[in-house]
Amino acid sequence: MIQSLPALIAWRYLRHKQKDSNIAVMIKICFLGIVIGTFALMLTLIITNGFEKVIHEKMRGINAPVVIYSPGQKLDYDALEKALLKDCGNVIAGISCNSVKQAILDDEKNQTVLFLKGIDPAKESSVTTLAEKITLPLAKKPSERSVLLPKLLTPNSMLVGYKTAQEHGLEIGQTVTLLIPEPTGKKRLSLRSKKVTVAGIFKIGLEEYDNNMAFVTMDTLNSFFDEQGVDQIIIKLLQQSDRYETRAIAQLQQRLPGLTVTSWKNLYPAVVASLKLEKYVMFFILALITLVACMNMISLLFMQIQHKRRDIAIFKAMGMAAAHMKTIFLFMGMSITLCASLVGLALAALAGFVLERYPFIELPDVYYVSYLPARMDAEIFVVVFIATLLLGFLATWIPATRASRVVVAQILRQE
Repeated sequence: MIQSLPALIAWRYLRHKQKDSNIAVMIKICFLGIVIGTFALMLTLIITNGFEKVIHEKMRGINAPVVIYSPGQKLDYDALEKALLKDCGNVIAGISCNSVKQAILDDEKNQTVLFLKGIDPAKESSVTTLAEKITLPLAKKPSERSVLLPKLLTPNSMLVGYKTAQEHGLEIGQTVTLLIPEPTGKKRLSLRSKKVTVAGIFKIGLEEYDNNMAFVTMDTLNSFFDEQGVDQIIIKLLQQSDRYETRAIAQLQQRLPGLTVTSWKNLYPAVVASLKLEKYVMFFILALITLVACMNMISLLFMQIQHKRRDIAIFKAMGMAAAHMKTIFLFMGMSITLCASLVGLALAALAGFVLERYPFIELPDVYYVSYLPARMDAEIFVVVFIATLLLGFLATWIPATRASRVVVAQILRQE
């Protein structure tokens, strides 16, 4: 009964706030401030988490999760494929290869430097989502996407990005000229022309692909540049989690000590780091909004202490311990913080659900995504909830400690 007395008193103080209009207004301001702060913090984290997840999925889709290469050297794809499937087949869901060279697209009006990427059309769909990004010609059924790529990419044909197609006015079936640089010992550039047919147009949503990349078969690329072998071996793992990816890379690296085995994230270190930094920075900046809202709690509780000075003196004169006196105001402050944070999180969850289910806010082309993304994770809700409670506790602790140090004799003489 003694332990529940401070909570009972605090609850009565909150319920009978109507007796003092100033206290009632301050309680509403504190409650609303924490609701807005928690809502803003949570919704911002949902959006930044959405940006991070969507961009990661897009890059992970068009780039294989694991890349194997040897700087400055060609790889024997057939031999390495057999060895990897035999020794590391327990982590591999798909395996393919690629090489990248530079060529000049010449349409007699202007010239554009293209990154010409050679792939294995039959195996590319088991590793990346390139087949799903083809806009022309469209697959009649989703199940046909995996076989669309081998049908389109035949010798001396290529896939181009939609921005490249718009800039040069390219259409399906059109024959274009590629200027291939030839190695010479002289200080001049020698070019030879190759005719290729536009077999398809893709749209990935990444500027470096849609405007500067074209795909051909590996055999076509090697014949253009008179080379053998591949630059990279790309692997899709059975699971896509970061922990599984780390363990799989370690296993592959142990099997291939002479080669470099890395994650797709190392291909875009600046983008990955900036997304993570943005999320952390936004969290700390918007946490200050919640902190400012919680600071109103200090004013509220000091007003309450001043208003209840007589009650405090009577309680202490009757033998109530200082710890119980502190608990009364801690309970008041934490009750407001708890209810307000739950309401703020609920509103943020509702807004996040709407944005995730109905992405209606369009973004300009400078972003990697077309619509404002939103992704809700339970971990984010827990972090924001705990952070709000901690800020509320700090704001409540100061006046609650002051209340426990009230001098009874001084109050009784003044009252």
